[in-house]
Formats: sequence, C-alpha cells, structure tokens
Amino acid sequence: MTITFRNDRLDDFLAILHEVGQWIIDTGQEMWQLDTLTIDNLVDEYTRDNCYVLYVDQTPAATFILQWKDPLYYPDVPDNTAGFIHKLAIRRPFAGQDLFTAILDFCRSQCLARNIYEIQLETDATRPALLRFYERHGFQPTYQKRIHEFGQSFDCQYYVLPLP
Repeated sequence: MTITFRNDRLDDFLAILHEVGQWIIDTGQEMWQLDTLTIDNLVDEYTRDNCYVLYVDQTPAATFILQWKDPLYYPDVPDNTAGFIHKLAIRRPFAGQDLFTAILDFCRSQCLARNIYEIQLETDATRPALLRFYERHGFQPTYQKRIHEFGQSFDCQYYVLPLP
C-alpha cells in the first residue's frame, strides 16, 4: 500500500467530505451540513494550501485540514505554535486500515519541520466513540466549548497532542 498526501486537489477534498458527511447523516450522527462544505466556506487565508487528501495507491481515501492559525476555534493560541487538524474524514472503504496513524505521522512531521511541538483538534463532544478514538491515539482532553459555525452550534471537546 502506497500512501501519498496532496494539498492541491480541492475537488477530491470536497468529494470526500461530502461522501463521509452523507454517511454520518445516514447513520444518524449529523456533524456537518452538506451544503456548508464548499470552497467558499472552507478555504480562506488560514486553510489555503492546507487542505490535504491522503491517497492510497492513487485512490483518494481521506482528507483533513492542517493549519497554523485558527482564530475561530483557537483564538487564544498564538499563531504558528500548534498544528490544528480540522475536517478529518476517512472514506468507508478505507475504514479500519489505520489511515489515521499515517495522517498523524504526516502532521507530526509537518509540525516538527516548523519547530511546532503540539497538535490540537476538537470534535463533537456528544460522540463518545470518537472521543475514545482520539484518546487511543494519544490526544489529551483539555476543555469543552460551544462553537457556532455555518449556522450550526456544536459542543466541542478540545484535545492536545504534545510532540516529542
């Protein structure tokens, strides 16, 4: 299995988000409103060139944003002191293949190359299985906060992963 990452394929990025977003809705766990998953909403000065697609043997398999400044979710964290992961989505045919470890390894290397020593993310605080997933991968819960984005409100659990 050959894994590659690209940050210049917004069509693949959005297609994966829509596919996974629909699956989440179909399983009764809506997290994203599909009509909000647009270039206009997701690509800005903080995310431009940071929307990644993970390919497995040249097939789009997962997506995420890795950004270095985040005034909406992390207004108190100084720029370029953490890598912030958003919009992580793994297509169902690739579930259970430990792609998240590959994503974390990639994010870790990108952070360390910038002399950044932590990764932060937030997720839906009402999904215990997802919370356990991140904690199994070494993320430490920090606090919860209600966030308003794209006309929706979310109770978010915040996490940090210190890097060596």
